[in-house]
Amino acid sequence: MNARLKLFLYIIWILSFFFMIFKMKQKRADIRYILPWLILDLIMCLVTAFPSILVFFCNIFGIETPSNMMFFFGMIFLIMIIFSMALDISRLNENIRDISQRLSLYEKDPVDGVSGPSGRPSETDPGDEVGGPSGGPSSGLSETDPGDGVSGPSGLISGEEMDKGK
Repeated sequence: MNARLKLFLYIIWILSFFFMIFKMKQKRADIRYILPWLILDLIMCLVTAFPSILVFFCNIFGIETPSNMMFFFGMIFLIMIIFSMALDISRLNENIRDISQRLSLYEKDPVDGVSGPSGRPSETDPGDEVGGPSGGPSSGLSETDPGDGVSGPSGLISGEEMDKGK
């Protein structure tokens, strides 16, 4: 390997190393995703400095040329990265499903499916145990509020009002 090529490779690897560190400091990249690339960067600097390391591993694994060895290890490295990201995606999908289910249970009113303005059932819920949905004396419904979900003392809003808010 001639000196110009080595110098060019060192510059590329040093720039990529500092770029990855810079992105980690900016909180734009997580260490668990950057660490394998940093390790690969350091290994490639070592191989550039000491090419006999690559020839040594070619002899151990029975690979004809160092370039074939680089492609082989590159494919293995990328397969490991893809597998780890697939595991992360699966875990994140489970988290999203769990959070969305919890959110829907939190926002849904068990009586008629209408949520209050804050997403929580109101204090004077038409379906509370004391007065019930009939509009009895302790239900919080006035004579003008039939309990149909229209905004009133119960604090519930209608479907039309929810559509207007979108």
